Amino acid sequence: MKKLFWMVVGAALAVFLISRGRALLARLTPKGIAEQVERRGSAAAADFGDFYATFKTSMDAREAELRRELDIHAS
Repeated sequence: MKKLFWMVVGAALAVFLISRGRALLARLTPKGIAEQVERRGSAAAADFGDFYATFKTSMDAREAELRRELDIHAS
């Protein structure tokens, strides 16, 4: 009974490692690397867009505040 148990454990472990190995191998192919680069590039572009929108909003609010304080009319 012990031998059967360890055989089943070994088979399950082998199946798990093979599936993980195939996933790792797929990520390391040129196509997999290109997909990772594309995904991270898209995320970086979205983050930069969010940053720029926040920056622009804050800049416009500060400009309006300074114009009110200095009594300068917008041109």
